Amino acid sequence: MNRYFQRYGKAMTAYIFLTTSLWLLGMVLMPQLLMVDYSFWYHDEGVQAIAMKEADRLEAQLDDIDAAITVAESKLDSAVENARPVIETHIAELEAKAGAMEPLFEPLDEAIRNPPRIYGFKNYIYLLTNTLHRSIFVKTMLFSLLVTFIAFALCYPVAYYLSHVAKGHRTGIIIMGLMVPYWVNEILRTFAWLMILSRNGLANSILSFLGLTDQPVDFLNSDSGVVIGMIYCYVLFMVFPIYNTLETLDHNQIEAARDLGASWIKIHRTIAIPYAKPGIAVGCIMTFMVAVGTYAVPSILGGTSTLWFTQIIYSWFFDGGNWNQGAAYAFALLVLCVTFVMFMMRFFKVSLEDIAR
Repeated sequence: MNRYFQRYGKAMTAYIFLTTSLWLLGMVLMPQLLMVDYSFWYHDEGVQAIAMKEADRLEAQLDDIDAAITVAESKLDSAVENARPVIETHIAELEAKAGAMEPLFEPLDEAIRNPPRIYGFKNYIYLLTNTLHRSIFVKTMLFSLLVTFIAFALCYPVAYYLSHVAKGHRTGIIIMGLMVPYWVNEILRTFAWLMILSRNGLANSILSFLGLTDQPVDFLNSDSGVVIGMIYCYVLFMVFPIYNTLETLDHNQIEAARDLGASWIKIHRTIAIPYAKPGIAVGCIMTFMVAVGTYAVPSILGGTSTLWFTQIIYSWFFDGGNWNQGAAYAFALLVLCVTFVMFMMRFFKVSLEDIAR
């Protein structure tokens, strides 16, 4: 702390620590803790059902009382003078009885609107026992891994070329060529691929022209269209971390290996790829996390015959109105992402400091 005081002064150090703490609390911890809390409780539907049944019984009694009051009032108009006090007394008794029942609805209405909370693993058990949702969860994970692998296979050569082959203005042109399409909104880029992958789109026209297919390929009603769209939309999350790491690699090491007779495969296997491990780890982590958590791409390109796990989460929140179940599904996805991050750090033998650099 004294080092920060000496470098920035007390006022600036206090400001930095305050804003950082507020950011961590408000943007990181509180939303996640609230989601975790929601995921572990559910409403007691038994109490809610009993309250609804009791409310229906009281409503029926009130209807009977109202009907009796209506009958009594109809008799009051034609009753003789001596009978009127008796009927009026009866009507007053019925109205008093109805008035006494009104307060009974308040706790019942509260129990119906906000039934008691029960904490447990019901929401997670539902995910584990629902065969369809469980299979979609696994499918989302596997296809996100596929997107990550293909993105790495495509981006590593590009990153190496940019960092050690391209010279001068050529590097700037290629980087601009990579970045300019990403100045367009993700949804608009996805709609562009919707037209490219349609039955009469550019992709099917090329396949037909080359004689590879007799009938148009239905990309938009399968997971293939989603995978293609994701690779295009998230490829920059892979290429730039690898490029930033390889750019610091001393090119003399590569030249020395070539002078010693090492093949290009051996150079990449023993020099370039080991050196680029932090960048590869960051690229894989970022690409996997945006792929597994995306909603727009599978919604637009997936059609009606394929589902992504994020679409189920969206459905729980906005269609089903069950925020607790949606929170459990979202937290399960978060645990998957954190597990993947830890696995990648262990697999590439990098630390958080290496990734940060």
